[in-house]
Amino acid sequence: MSKKKVLIIVSSGDKNVVSTAMVFGTISFEAKLYSDLKVFFFGPSEKLIAEDKELQANLTKLIKDGITPVACVNVSNAFDITPKLTTLGLNTIPVGKAIADLVNDDYVPMVF
Repeated sequence: MSKKKVLIIVSSGDKNVVSTAMVFGTISFEAKLYSDLKVFFFGPSEKLIAEDKELQANLTKLIKDGITPVACVNVSNAFDITPKLTTLGLNTIPVGKAIADLVNDDYVPMVF
């Protein structure tokens, strides 16, 4: 059986959900469970990451493992946190088309 490509979309504003998604992403990436893994933050999760040191540490772990996380620039601009997110290592882009492109490229979305 061939491995799937997975897109983790984290949109929750609940710290426990965001943390779980990040740990799941890290473990999945390290174990090479998928042929490719991408992590996108969208909505309230972006604000939470900008404010929470523990989640920022989880984010650093994702990045050190080789994942380049993405955040929605439209949301981060609305929350006035784009500079903070880019400083933390997030690539801020308009995610609507990017998500559509990945789904159309057979990525399986997992939404937290």
